[in-house]
Amino acid sequence: MNEMLLKKELAYVSHKVYQRGLTQATGGNISVRLPDRDAILIKRSGVSLGEVSPEDALVLSMDGEVLEGAGTPSKEFRFHLGIYHSRPDVNAVVHCHPNYAIGYACLGRELPLPTVTARKILEHVPVAGTAPSGSLELAENVTRVFQTYPGIKACLMEEHGISAVGDTLEKAYNIATLVEDTAKQSFILQQLKNNMPEAVSNI
Repeated sequence: MNEMLLKKELAYVSHKVYQRGLTQATGGNISVRLPDRDAILIKRSGVSLGEVSPEDALVLSMDGEVLEGAGTPSKEFRFHLGIYHSRPDVNAVVHCHPNYAIGYACLGRELPLPTVTARKILEHVPVAGTAPSGSLELAENVTRVFQTYPGIKACLMEEHGISAVGDTLEKAYNIATLVEDTAKQSFILQQLKNNMPEAVSNI
């Protein structure tokens, strides 16, 4: 896929993330590797995912230098680059702030996987430690998780959100939605256990 088509896809997936309620205000950011270039596309800072246009995708070198585009890259660009450096199989990163997954992240708990689908596809969703947004410490925490568990497709970010990855933008988006839906299912199941212990034990 050429660069312009990737910019259009980044905008399209950004809109889907926002419309699905996986983030709020101007939070969240999305990036994708550029084929045949040592660079990525990443959303510029300050624009809502619901309003991203192809022109909001900046070309960023793997060293963090803006090569093309107007504006500044998302302040979280460091952990995007950290993931790409650590995981050659990853071509896209979707970082967002979905409500149910954040609940588990704020507790510092790995994501429960109550369904066969979650266990088969996600397998393991660990937690990256908390740190200020945009900080080098946060980038190190997220990168470390993807290095420690080289096969994971997503991680929770304590007090922050999630990062989902894939070999395409669409696959990274699908992982993000599965993480949030799994978190919601886990919450519902816990409520049922708390309020209907006898009924749940018979399921």
